[in-house]
Amino acid sequence: MRITAAIFTLLLLAGLLLPGCSKDQILDAYGTVVSLAGNVGLDTSLTLQGERTFGADKYTGAYTARYEDFTGQECPFGGTALERREGEHVTVTCSLQGDGSARLEWNCGYDTAVVLADTAGETSCEETIYLAPGSNYFNLVFEGFTGSVELTIE
Repeated sequence: MRITAAIFTLLLLAGLLLPGCSKDQILDAYGTVVSLAGNVGLDTSLTLQGERTFGADKYTGAYTARYEDFTGQECPFGGTALERREGEHVTVTCSLQGDGSARLEWNCGYDTAVVLADTAGETSCEETIYLAPGSNYFNLVFEGFTGSVELTIE
């Protein structure tokens, strides 16, 4: 959050010092910087256990993986934006198959993540989700999980 505040302050100062910049131009620049900073929360393709392909942006795409007694967390999709250019809704389809604990969480800036699928209950989901302005990340959380995950976000 401090980084975002610092970036906003720099953009504000730049806007005040640069004649001819409108408020909309400053806000557009700020939105771009926030979106770029939001990519930091995603795992790189090298650190993911499976194969990810992005869709229209970093919020959408397909991810498939197989795990062997895996404990950890992966964040294949998500980001931070004031306004997502591709629209404010996505459809999430997920299947978790195997032994151990696995769940798909949607972290949307609230204190508590929303569990979309969990091997302790609903092992699959298909939901349309409203992505509010701010941070929206889809995390896979595992504890001793052996099995497979299929995740598609459109």
